[in-house]
Amino acid sequence: MIRTLSLVASLGPALLACAGQTPPPSVKPPPLAGKRLDIAAQDLDGHAVRIDGGRGRVLVVDFFASWCQPCKVQLPHLDAMEKELRGQGLEVYGVSFDEDLEAIRGFAAQMAVGFPVLWDRGGDRLAPALSIQRLPTTLVVDRTGTIRKVHLGYDAREGERLESEVRALLAEPAPYASR
Repeated sequence: MIRTLSLVASLGPALLACAGQTPPPSVKPPPLAGKRLDIAAQDLDGHAVRIDGGRGRVLVVDFFASWCQPCKVQLPHLDAMEKELRGQGLEVYGVSFDEDLEAIRGFAAQMAVGFPVLWDRGGDRLAPALSIQRLPTTLVVDRTGTIRKVHLGYDAREGERLESEVRALLAEPAPYASR
């Protein structure tokens, strides 16, 4: 019970975004743009997975929960985008902030996305580390590993913006490993 209250308190603002509302202009994304991405979470089998940029790939990292309605709508869009653009250098990761591992396993099987789904129980580690307060929060990372965009919430317009940004980053030349 205390753990549930803690999650609600820490993700309270996320509930508003998950109610299908676009965040008001006063809600600002976490100050992540311009920083390098290097995070870790466990996969649904309990293995540690490190997500780090700078490997010449464009990354989309989506923080979500199975109970978040906009998240449920966004995940198939991310899956379709990843399937279409994988050959051009796109990788997508989903990081669930659900409390229950079995619940997220069932949800992931139901959604049947092709990208890796990771788990950070209740967002305990990553929500505070990345200042995530709303779900979904989606990071767009360039080929050098720098977070270029942070998206809060999801609707069709947000999906179009996200895909446009990804395509623009994929069109940028890949960085050279050495000169």
